[in-house]
Amino acid sequence: MDNNVKSLKQTERRDDFIIKDRKSGASYYGGDQNWYRSNTMAYAGCGSVAAANMLRALLRKNPQILKKDNVGEGIKAIVSEECYKDDFAEFMGSIYKSMFIFEFPVIRRIYDHGKRGKKPLKILPPSFGMSINGFIRGTLKYSLKQGISLHAHSLPTAFCGYEKGLEFIKEGLRESGSVVLLTSLNRHPLKLYYGKSGELEKGNNSKKGIRSHFMTITGIVEEDEGDILIKFTTWGRVATVSYNELNRSWQSIKAYTSCLYYFTPAESEAVVRADMRKSFGVLCKAVFKGLFGWAMR
Repeated sequence: MDNNVKSLKQTERRDDFIIKDRKSGASYYGGDQNWYRSNTMAYAGCGSVAAANMLRALLRKNPQILKKDNVGEGIKAIVSEECYKDDFAEFMGSIYKSMFIFEFPVIRRIYDHGKRGKKPLKILPPSFGMSINGFIRGTLKYSLKQGISLHAHSLPTAFCGYEKGLEFIKEGLRESGSVVLLTSLNRHPLKLYYGKSGELEKGNNSKKGIRSHFMTITGIVEEDEGDILIKFTTWGRVATVSYNELNRSWQSIKAYTSCLYYFTPAESEAVVRADMRKSFGVLCKAVFKGLFGWAMR
């Protein structure tokens, strides 16, 4: 562990995010959009991966949800203590199909027949990816089909205050076990770890500039200097972001569709339907804050 890391708050149970490969025995920290066979799904699937990570953590934290008779078998497979890559990849795919992701059919056909990672494919995107409200509706829709009623909590983060954003993250970790972050055009750095899954280790790590990406927050780390590191799962690895730098990236019009989300069990299906109707309002609020938040600080 890095010497400057003082302590890891117990805001996560590590096994909630560890996924194993049945054949190789390799371990991953959360799902990876590169597990999709389709190039298009790998390109636009970060939102459905974040939803899958979130649902596993939520259901592990609230096992009483699974006691209902109508809960789908597909979702039960990823809640057991030992979670395997093939089951989780299938789970990710089923969520993707419930999400509201606009794809270009002709471009998708070309994209899916190309070699993943090639520059021409990066120039010609096959879809717009996931929208801020599409993530809410898609997650709620999928969960409802699986017999689970959830209530969505969201915080558009354009020009969001330091304490407000941090408190929302802490609240989501406490209530749900994870928080989903959508980064918009507000680029911020991310440190991606290549050591043992779930651990913050020295070694062959890398820094990336992140934008237009969904990730799952799994915990909070404190540094001696007083800065706070937010711990994530993304691309099947553990990653960290300085909260100071993340919050700084929100202080821009480029963060106009950036958002934090977490979900909790809902009392009834009516709550789910109401959240679906309100999801477009979340988008409108986010855009308004992005355009005029600078004048409201």
